Amino acid sequence: MKVEVRQIEGRRIEIDARGVTTVIDDLVEEGGPGDGFRPTELLVGALGACTMGTVLTFAKNTGMDVTGVSMSLEAEKVPAPSRVGSISMVLEVAGDLDEDDLERLWRVAAACTVHNTLKNEPAVDLKLVAAG
Repeated sequence: MKVEVRQIEGRRIEIDARGVTTVIDDLVEEGGPGDGFRPTELLVGALGACTMGTVLTFAKNTGMDVTGVSMSLEAEKVPAPSRVGSISMVLEVAGDLDEDDLERLWRVAAACTVHNTLKNEPAVDLKLVAAG
């Protein structure tokens, strides 16, 4: 997996993966246009999308009657070091499902790749090099 990140102008940043692009910028109250995601919103959104995608794939592969899925996530930032300190997720699944189905979906949802990454710190290596 390769992701490219480029400065567009000021603190406006573009993220590109596989030719798909999104923009990061400051909120209006911080002097930005406010039309892009904040980095932490992308992180939380990635967790939600991964969780939901995992549930939908499992339901399809097992023939579960899932007719709709929606999700709400809330994150709290904490200082020292600045980070997302907690994320609460509520996953709503519609369909003809019994308690056993819901339990299986819960276990699958809690094991998506992004969730596993957040639960098990990945090795992160940062190098700073002079451009030129």
